[in-house]
Amino acid sequence: MLLLSSTSNTARPPRTSRSCARLALMSPPCVRTSPRLPLPQLHLRADLFLPYLLSSKPTHCSTQAPSPVSKACLSLSPPGVNAGLHPHVYPPLSHSQLPCGGSCRGSGTVLKLEELSEDETRLQEVRFEVVTSEASYCRSLDIVVEHFVKSKQLGALLTTQDRNWLFSRLADVRAISHSFLSKLEERVESDIMNFTVCDIIARHCQRFKMVYVPYLTNQSYQDTTYQRLMNENPGFKRIVEKLERSPVCQRLPLRSFLVLPFQRITRIKLLVQNIVKRTTPGTPEATQAIKSLKLLEKLIQESNDSITQMKSIESLVSLSAKVDFECRTLPLISQSRRLVREGPVTELMDFSRKDRERNIYLHLFNDYLLVSLQKEGGRFTVIDHSPVSDLRAENCRVKLHSLQKNLFRLHMSNEALLLRTDTQSDKLRWISALSRPHPEIDFSAAQDFPQMQCIRAFVAQQPDELSLEKADVILVHQQSSDHWVEGTRLSDRHRGWVPESHLETISNSRVRQRNLSDALKLTTATAAV
Repeated sequence: MLLLSSTSNTARPPRTSRSCARLALMSPPCVRTSPRLPLPQLHLRADLFLPYLLSSKPTHCSTQAPSPVSKACLSLSPPGVNAGLHPHVYPPLSHSQLPCGGSCRGSGTVLKLEELSEDETRLQEVRFEVVTSEASYCRSLDIVVEHFVKSKQLGALLTTQDRNWLFSRLADVRAISHSFLSKLEERVESDIMNFTVCDIIARHCQRFKMVYVPYLTNQSYQDTTYQRLMNENPGFKRIVEKLERSPVCQRLPLRSFLVLPFQRITRIKLLVQNIVKRTTPGTPEATQAIKSLKLLEKLIQESNDSITQMKSIESLVSLSAKVDFECRTLPLISQSRRLVREGPVTELMDFSRKDRERNIYLHLFNDYLLVSLQKEGGRFTVIDHSPVSDLRAENCRVKLHSLQKNLFRLHMSNEALLLRTDTQSDKLRWISALSRPHPEIDFSAAQDFPQMQCIRAFVAQQPDELSLEKADVILVHQQSSDHWVEGTRLSDRHRGWVPESHLETISNSRVRQRNLSDALKLTTATAAV
């Protein structure tokens, strides 16, 4: 498992006197808003504006990925709110709903929000979303660290190893996040109408890497440890459920807090993508936005690679202990080897006779394919293997007397196998996996591709599946009769399979064209820097 060393610069504690925005940090992660109250028509000085800035959309703590970027708004709260665990939060207001009719006076300067163009307003909203969502995220991290990690009752039940696996470096994540939020607040205070955030994000990416990569890499150990303790340690289960019933948690489980760091970096990337789309190319802000976007993409890729490598090594070690070779032995354990797809298929030894078939098991890696016979006790006897470069798969449309369905032909170095799967999606997924690498999609010539939007978050369970967040858009390559879709996500060009039940078709041609234009703009902008 890859573990990166912690940063030597410990983030300083949050400053409670600088801004009442800190009130948001100690409130529950999902606060219900009260009915809108009449607000006085006041002119707010710019230097006092930030104390009224609270998170417009508290962190959504769930085991699913967060919804993509929504409009960020400013929220007003009357002065004097107590900084306890239950602040009174008022509904968010848009720019046009601000008191003083959308203008703020301060130090002799009149700041008129209505003077902003529509694009400038949307860009400003995305910048505020970075700040407010970070405040909400920090607030939730405060709850999990103070309420769960520092719980003496819970700590007494955990061994040092279990504690490390369960909470990993959550306290370090919180410290870095508070430091990041502090810099964002200072920037907003310096110029509330024209502040930028991408240069701050870029400077913090190295510090993010030091804590997020180890935390994300620890995910499988965290999940396994949590499940084991809940199943085998009644005292642990009792204390966790007791802590979860606290009003601080708003009836949210511990696991919903533990997944927050997995969601946060992706959300920041989505926000920066929106900034790139709305900034004028060639401007300093556009350059900083593209730089921070590239750094975030690199951080996410390194985290994914670290997770994949750890899981791959573990699975290869496990598989190596379960296989015997009838053919030439192939050393299985390699740091560069990744599982692409595995599963049973039926080999047809004769075109028409059903009694001349046998069940085989395929392990497809990024460099080799193993063909095995599955034995009792989960063991495998490898009867053949071939480099991926020698493989070719093709759909088999031969009509057989037995009316066999879901057939495809696999060409290997020395022979060709006629294979059958149970479902059409399995056949298409095998053909797609065996046909890697896929050609890169040219978004400027993709007008004829159907598009689908994610309506419910999906977490990949197999290596060839594609995790999606709500509102993600994919270009559709193919669909199976049993309701699986292969697509390429527009935001990062990642390709994989998704259940059709999590998607809906985008029928509006103008929306499809806008989606392609936005994706093309991102690609062009990042390639130019």
